Formats: sequence, C-alpha cells, structure tokens
Amino acid sequence: MKNKFTSLTQKTLINLSKKKLNKIPLIKKMIQGQKNKAGKNDSGKITVYHKGGGHKKKYRKINFLRNEDSIGIITSLEYDPYRTAFIASVYDFLNSDYFYIVAPKNLTIGDIVKSGFNAEIKVGHSLTLMKIPVGSFIHNISLKNNKKAQLSRSAGTSSQLIEKTSKYCRIVLSSGEHKFLSSTCHATIGTVSNEFSFFKKINKAGRNRWLNVRPTVRGVAMNPIDHPHGGGEGKSSGGRSSVTPWGKPTKNGKTRKKRSKFLKS
Repeated sequence: MKNKFTSLTQKTLINLSKKKLNKIPLIKKMIQGQKNKAGKNDSGKITVYHKGGGHKKKYRKINFLRNEDSIGIITSLEYDPYRTAFIASVYDFLNSDYFYIVAPKNLTIGDIVKSGFNAEIKVGHSLTLMKIPVGSFIHNISLKNNKKAQLSRSAGTSSQLIEKTSKYCRIVLSSGEHKFLSSTCHATIGTVSNEFSFFKKINKAGRNRWLNVRPTVRGVAMNPIDHPHGGGEGKSSGGRSSVTPWGKPTKNGKTRKKRSKFLKS
C-alpha cells in the first residue's frame, strides 16, 4: 500500500521511529521546566542569533557523574527533547533511587548497568579509564576526575581508547581529534544510541520554527546600518570582503584556539 501524504513536504519527510520509547516520562522528580530565553542574556540583549519561539519542552536531569558504586536495572527508554540521543531511566538497588543516563546503543529494558569498583567491561557500565582495555569504544567521558562527563554525548558518537599508561590515557574523538586525559577519569562503555539521527530531514521552515530556530537573513539583503554587506543598488554582492556583522574577517584566519596537544591525524 502506498504511503498517503497531504503535502509535498510529507512526501519526502524522513522521521525516525520512536515505537520502542516510553511516551510518558518515568521519573517525574528529574524533570523541570525552563524559560525560553530566545538567545538573550540577563540584560535582554541578543547574544545568540536566530533563536526564539519553538515548542515548550522540559529539561531532564541526567546523571553524568557515575563515579559511585551502583548496581541498577534499566526501567525505560525515553526521548529527550534537549538532546539527540535517547535516555534511559535506571533504578539503583544499592541506593534505592531512580536516575537518568544517556542510553548507549543496544541497551534494552531489563539490562543491568553498574558503576564504580565492581563494574565490568559491558555496555552501559561506567568505570575509570585505567580499567578499560585499550581499543574499547567509550562515551560520556569526563575531562577531570570527579567531574561530570562532557565528551561523546550526542547521538551515534563514541571515542576510542588507543593508549594507556599508569597516569595518563590517550583517546580519539569521533572528529579525529586526540586528547590526553588522566587515567582516573570516568567513561561509559559503548556507543551513544540513536546513531541514525543524521538521516532526519527537516523539509520545511515550520518544523525548524518548532525547534526554536528562527530564519537566517543574508547580510547583503540588509541595509548598511544593519550589516557591513548591506546597501547598494540591486543585488550587489561582489567586490567586498566577507566580514561578520561587527566587521571582523570571516575567511583566511583562525576562528578559535586549539588547546589539544594532538590535532586531527
């Protein structure tokens, strides 16, 4: 049977199935509402452009600091509107408490996940880098000991442990960048879930507006008071260097500082 669609955007729309996910959040105390600031700071000035509107959503508090002894069971897999990866609710037997984690790939309801000294080398288990074998794929990596995980948290990403000493470890991020970390830093075994999220197609401007994204206007379409590229008779886009709205060059120059000792290989 052919798929029925009501518009051309529906014809080519690609959305991932969420049938395996719980529609209702399981842990209500880990959910909080947040005000949509639309890219403005505390004084009301726009600091991040092209933000505003969007559907209301609530933030899920995720446990990114899994460094204590814990034995838990996966009770649900859920969608998180604030991140591309799926999340999983865990019931901790030792502390008799619930918490959320970023769900790794191939994790199912009923699986046991551990953290701390007794954790084994299994998907979803959190342990220090010194206990993880070289060549393992890891995610949710902390940059410092007893700090929350910051690396490899988005959908489908993972890093690989390629070198290990008594004090330091070297990992390769999914971008190809190498990082030196302390061997006491924590990481979770496996790859982050929802690895096919890049197949999604927005397909229409309205869907972007639901996601809190406002339109991007070209500088050449503005007036001279609004942008250095603005003004001129007709469509005048050539004969000028590409600059930011504040006049800084955007080409042939460094845009950020690299702090890593190892760059892309």
